[in-house]
Amino acid sequence: MMLVSKELFLKFIKYSVVGCISVLIYFLSVFILVELFDKDPIFASTFSFIIMTYISFLLNKKFTFGSDFSYNQLLRFLVVSAIGFILNFGIMYLVVNILSLHYVIGELITTLIIPIINFILNNYWTFK
Repeated sequence: MMLVSKELFLKFIKYSVVGCISVLIYFLSVFILVELFDKDPIFASTFSFIIMTYISFLLNKKFTFGSDFSYNQLLRFLVVSAIGFILNFGIMYLVVNILSLHYVIGELITTLIIPIINFILNNYWTFK
């Protein structure tokens, strides 16, 4: 008995590939802005996060979910991204400041949980 359909599993794999590409773009952008253009790391991180989110939207829209551009979808994608960002902050705060665990444990938890939540929200709400 299969718990997840093959179609949904393949969609999640595509979503994961797009996520990896987006993260690489993010880190490359931060590196270029800080190291080559001498920009403030906080500015570089914020700017790169915005760029990464938009690129992730475009790639997921076409590659993962096979959808045409829609401002409504973009708005929903941004809401889902904001939810992921808030969850990331909350989990990291809990793990590091309340439980006094190493930050890497928080990163592992967020890396396992947030992409799944974001995928579910994007699959069933953003790109439905």
